[in-house]
Amino acid sequence: MQTTPTRRRFIAGGTAAGIVAVAGCADEASEDEPTDEESETDDADGTDAPEEESYEVWALDQGTDTIHIYEPEEGEGEFDRTECLDLHDVGVDIEDDADIVPHMIDFSSDYEYAAVACTAGRRVLVFRTEDYELVGDVETGPGSHMAIFAPDDDYIHVDVIDEEAVARVEADLEAESFEEVDRLELPEDETVQEAGIESASPICHQFDGQGRSIHTLGPSYHDAGVVIVDHDDFEVERAYSGDELPANCGTMPHFEDGKFYLTAGLPSDPEEGEDGVGEYYVYDVEEDEIVVDGESTRGVDAHGFWFTPDGEELWVLNRETNDGVVVDPETDEVVDEIEAFGPDQADDPEERDAPDIMWTSPDGEYMFVTLRGPAPLSGDPHAATGVTPGFSVLDVESREIVEVVEPDPIDDYADEEIEAAQEGAEDAPDIPDFHGLGVRPIGDAEGEIPNSPPF
Repeated sequence: MQTTPTRRRFIAGGTAAGIVAVAGCADEASEDEPTDEESETDDADGTDAPEEESYEVWALDQGTDTIHIYEPEEGEGEFDRTECLDLHDVGVDIEDDADIVPHMIDFSSDYEYAAVACTAGRRVLVFRTEDYELVGDVETGPGSHMAIFAPDDDYIHVDVIDEEAVARVEADLEAESFEEVDRLELPEDETVQEAGIESASPICHQFDGQGRSIHTLGPSYHDAGVVIVDHDDFEVERAYSGDELPANCGTMPHFEDGKFYLTAGLPSDPEEGEDGVGEYYVYDVEEDEIVVDGESTRGVDAHGFWFTPDGEELWVLNRETNDGVVVDPETDEVVDEIEAFGPDQADDPEERDAPDIMWTSPDGEYMFVTLRGPAPLSGDPHAATGVTPGFSVLDVESREIVEVVEPDPIDDYADEEIEAAQEGAEDAPDIPDFHGLGVRPIGDAEGEIPNSPPF
């Protein structure tokens, strides 16, 4: 069945825009943009003008090592790219031709800083969001997959897949100083060993409101499990093997109840006749027990999820089947289904979009969802190979796609270039592949619950 969005509009389209994006980020400042002196005192009495309520969408193109930043325009579902960061031009301490691969993003509690985990770059980058300046560059190891600010912003914890470790980076935001000060080697931990966990690569984590961080293990469903780390002591408190709690992807605390949501995903394998997995789990963080033991997401390869800003819905997406469900956070039951997160839907996985990570606008109007490219740099290619790299904009109320934003149009790339990238050819060009995404509220723009965890 082909799903058609209500309105599809490509931003930064056209050949010229695509060429500029491939070569780097163009200077997009408007000729009418006020000077520093003009912008500092906008009011007639010379005082600082109050910051208008709005938000920014930070979309991470790990395929081209670029971060695209958008703001909403006045028209319905329209967005304007206001900044573009070529990570090879911002001062990252890495060889010029080395891949960086910005994978996931998180913000400090006041949204004044953004932490970007870079898998191939083996590091975490910290940006000051006011002026997009790189202020922190910490090498944390290969496969640095997710970097999250602690609730008090005093540390950034990093899931380092290839080293099976959780790195602790001390964050002094006032001094803009960042340094790794501790590390948990999970396979060496006695609690992890007693749980019968052999492969202990941390994937994602969040804080549970009980002074702990909960980490899923993976990346494969066959290596799934959960490790719970005491924040103050920075020690493993509990561990669950994949036989007991096979979560290998998303982590999300409930915004007020003592519950924690996790996803489990496995791509299908047609050659072996395996159907794949799409499930979510709910963990009671106060009683330390599983209260929902594998509920179906009605699709394959459950991955990202997010609360709506009113706290009434938890959206869960399936990466391989480009669909998902809506969970009622009060009952933890599925109450609705979402037909498609990306505009291309088909029976053949190679002809349908592959959604990955999502985040809502603070006003609750839209859900933003990243869409993977045709030459994905992470994930099982069977599930992660997409059609339209960029991010889609879904109307929360209708659950329909109202916009698809494609910062670096895939139509600007020849089929031969895409095929070379898919085959891993040495001279293949970088192909857009969007994975991480974050939404930064501006001014007092917030929903009924905070726009991002920890809550």
